[in-house]
Amino acid sequence: MSLIDHTLCLHLAPQELRGVMRRAGRPLADSAFQLPIANPDTSWEVALASLRHWLEQNSDAAKKLPLAVSLASRWCAMQVVPWSGALLGQASAQRFLHSQFGAVYGDSARAWSMTADDAPYGQPRLACGIDTALLQGVQDAAAAHGRRCISIEPIIGPAWRSIAAGKPAAFALVEAGRLLLATSGKGRIAAIHSQPCASAWGDELERAWRRWSLRAPQLDAIEQVTLIDLSGMPQDGISARFQPIAVAGAAHLMREAAWA
Repeated sequence: MSLIDHTLCLHLAPQELRGVMRRAGRPLADSAFQLPIANPDTSWEVALASLRHWLEQNSDAAKKLPLAVSLASRWCAMQVVPWSGALLGQASAQRFLHSQFGAVYGDSARAWSMTADDAPYGQPRLACGIDTALLQGVQDAAAAHGRRCISIEPIIGPAWRSIAAGKPAAFALVEAGRLLLATSGKGRIAAIHSQPCASAWGDELERAWRRWSLRAPQLDAIEQVTLIDLSGMPQDGISARFQPIAVAGAAHLMREAAWA
């Protein structure tokens, strides 16, 4: 079997590392795995150490596939930033994004690497900040074991791409300890809200939507919200507003095309 068109998709979260092999964007049967991580403090350092250990244990030449890595939302600060001409240059874009994130997250944003999507000229952009040490740690872990890292991105990226063809007006992404709400327009994420959540997140999901609607009344017109549940904690009695879709796991959402 040729491995030229194969990619190993990994999802790194506080309590688990998941992976699946994909060929031409499709998951291969029986290739998925899950590694629990003992990490009560949800530290990315502990999770990164587990990733390094897994790569070391699976470093034989036949398995040195390129990696596409997604990261749990709790380690990825995200917001939609207004248009600025500063976004047209790499250095000026970094300064602009740091100023935008710094206004929300304070001095901690100084240690983050920033990126934004490629929205049309003059349009707001979805931006993400990830701790530079985490980003570099993933890249170094891959390189240390002879693997090429073709992408590192927040899990919202593959989650959105998995449903974008259906043109949902909004979607909710639930992970262990974190829920994220987003609206879409013109084929892109238009607005985003993220917050912590408890293990019993069903009621909190509806309350979060209602609170967000108070700040953005246009959300009242959205009757259905696509629900992607990656929490591993299924809920009863979820509001009919939220329409769940079947997802095998976070790594199964990954495609070979992703933010570099």
